[in-house]
Amino acid sequence: MRLTEDEIYRSSTQFRIWSYTADALASLRSSTNVTASQRVKAAVRRHREARKESASNSEAEKTGAENGATPTAILEKEVDCLTLEEEQKVVDAYCKQAIRLGEFFNFPINVIATGVQYLKRFYLFNSPMTYEPKVIMRSAMFLATKTEGFHITAENYASRLPKTTAEQVLAPEYLITQALRFTFDVRHPYRGLNGGHMEMSAMAHGKAAVLSSINKSSAELQNEILKLPLRPNGPSSQMTVHSLEKRLGEATAKANKTLKSSAILTDAYFLYPPSQIWLSAYLLADEVLTLFYISTKFPDGVNPTTPTGVSKSRLIATIRACAALLATGLSTVNVGVEENVEEIRAIEKKLRHCRDPDKMDLVKLNKAHKRDAGTDGKLEESVVKRRKLEREKNEKEADEFWGPELPTIGSRVATPAV
Repeated sequence: MRLTEDEIYRSSTQFRIWSYTADALASLRSSTNVTASQRVKAAVRRHREARKESASNSEAEKTGAENGATPTAILEKEVDCLTLEEEQKVVDAYCKQAIRLGEFFNFPINVIATGVQYLKRFYLFNSPMTYEPKVIMRSAMFLATKTEGFHITAENYASRLPKTTAEQVLAPEYLITQALRFTFDVRHPYRGLNGGHMEMSAMAHGKAAVLSSINKSSAELQNEILKLPLRPNGPSSQMTVHSLEKRLGEATAKANKTLKSSAILTDAYFLYPPSQIWLSAYLLADEVLTLFYISTKFPDGVNPTTPTGVSKSRLIATIRACAALLATGLSTVNVGVEENVEEIRAIEKKLRHCRDPDKMDLVKLNKAHKRDAGTDGKLEESVVKRRKLEREKNEKEADEFWGPELPTIGSRVATPAV
């Protein structure tokens, strides 16, 4: 039995784990913001209490109070955490920076798009208040080079970034991997766009592979596509093959530009499959060609359906909704360079005062979580004791199952008496 492209996509982790409705996506982000705010406030409170306890044992604080110093309690006001909207603006700003980072390294578009999606997926379950977006961004992009097969060493990557070491790049990798649920596959719409362009080009030359349910020949499709109007609801035209090829090329280039910017910056990957994303981008580029292309996949009728049960009207409505989302992204794709830079700076200034103090140094946290974490290259005493107990427990369980080791005499194994 041959699987359809739709069935193959539905078996992917992108569909099973990373596909949401708009309401579910909004609910998840809201929950993440509330949880992070509570944790940040609790962590800050713990650190303040620890400082107070330390200061209460110091004569310096008493002297300072006597000399008119401001009491600590006055300075320690309630933490003003980021709102959900502010968090999203910060994440969006760093997604744009991630694109510029990938372009700086001349990474292929699949690497850049994957890196941006890793960043967006990470911040579905984590907050910028917990993990600094700049740190996560550069590590997510480096992780994408590995999953997409574009080799670059951590040392080489870090050397081209200001004030960055390979250790800093690698430290958040496991955190990102956990947030991604160990799923690295990202399905992009670029191959679909190229395939659609090739199909329409074949129609222009009368060499299209026509579906058996269409009841039309390749010559009939060629005649229809050459007579398509130049704009929606416009009069029929009579294009030459050359002029149609030029039109196809311009539409594909425009759609490709949308896919490389708006598609990866908006929530399109969470809400729609790659096939609908590229069709939506093409709809923005040339609506007439897109609707004609879709019609070649459905049999004639009032409201025909595909073999999988998808109706033509429902598909077009979905693609128009996705196209509206992409159009919104196109209108803001350059925002962040100059237009709202002051707003982002203000949010980042606020972010510096509501960071989780327990998650500041990811390099230190990474070392602490490693199996051989210790001080000056030596294992902590508690780690040594725990491993000794685990080893003794494993040996005891092995003896109970297999029996004790046979006694040895010199280098030979003693043969038990019969």
